[in-house]
Amino acid sequence: MKILMGTAAAVALLLSIDTGVYAQSDMDCKDFSSWREAQEFYERSGPGDPHDLDRDRDGVACESLR
Repeated sequence: MKILMGTAAAVALLLSIDTGVYAQSDMDCKDFSSWREAQEFYERSGPGDPHDLDRDRDGVACESLR
C-alpha cells in the first residue's frame, strides 16, 4: 500500500511540473525568429492551437514569417 501511495504522489508531482517553452502563458508570432521555429512550436503545442498561431486554421503557423 505504501508503494502505491508513493507512486501516486510521484506521478502527481510529475504532472504538476510545468517547465520549458510550453509553460509560457502565451506565445505570439513575434516571439519566434523564424517561420520554421514557429511551425515546430505550433505542431508540438497540442491540439486546438492554444497560442492562436494559425489564424486561418490551415495548419500553417505564423504565415507572416514565411
